[in-house]
Amino acid sequence: MGSHLSYRSHRSHRLPVATPRLLACAPVRRSLAVLIVLFALGCAAPAPAPRPAPEPAPVITPAPAATLGTVAVTASALNVRREKSTNAEVVAQLRRGTKLTVLEADEAWTRVRLENGDEGWVASRFVAAPGATRSTAPAPSRRRGGCPPDSDFAFLETPTLTFSDSPKKGMVVVEATVNAQGKVTSTKLVSNTTGDESLAFLAVREIRSAKFSPPIRNCVPRTFIYTYRRTF
Repeated sequence: MGSHLSYRSHRSHRLPVATPRLLACAPVRRSLAVLIVLFALGCAAPAPAPRPAPEPAPVITPAPAATLGTVAVTASALNVRREKSTNAEVVAQLRRGTKLTVLEADEAWTRVRLENGDEGWVASRFVAAPGATRSTAPAPSRRRGGCPPDSDFAFLETPTLTFSDSPKKGMVVVEATVNAQGKVTSTKLVSNTTGDESLAFLAVREIRSAKFSPPIRNCVPRTFIYTYRRTF
């Protein structure tokens, strides 16, 4: 019996195997990627440096105003006003003998500094240098024959100011008739914006305490009317 030999073809199933070339390229690609990232980081613009904090503005301290000396109050009470006007606000009241620093002065008004540093204006005729005697009356020269020249009135003694506890504010206006001897003979209340009769009484009493050098016309002293304005 003859034997039959049968041949069966067998196909071999081979799995794909990475070639050595492909395996060698993988780490190169990774290294290249790392280099690109590092290069990108190195070329990136550096972060801006923080700006320095601005320096504070220098504080300028104004120089103190130049002073002209000191004066003392000669009236029993003296108003210190914000401006050089009898209508200006009264910022303080001073007693006789109070020392003040003079910042500016003219014939009518003196700008002063108080002990607490406040500044204001006072009537020049109510202050004088310590130890000096202020005379508001002029010393007229005599004409030929002993006749004095024409002159306006002047204070020999200023009104004696008085303090008041009244809360009312305003102005009292009084007309005072002054005779040829310089004495107040009568008064007339013109207005009283304070509405307080006691303040009007004080103003009248103050002007009655004043003494004048009367005006002279043609060698003769004259009677005149003086308008006294008192602010409270």
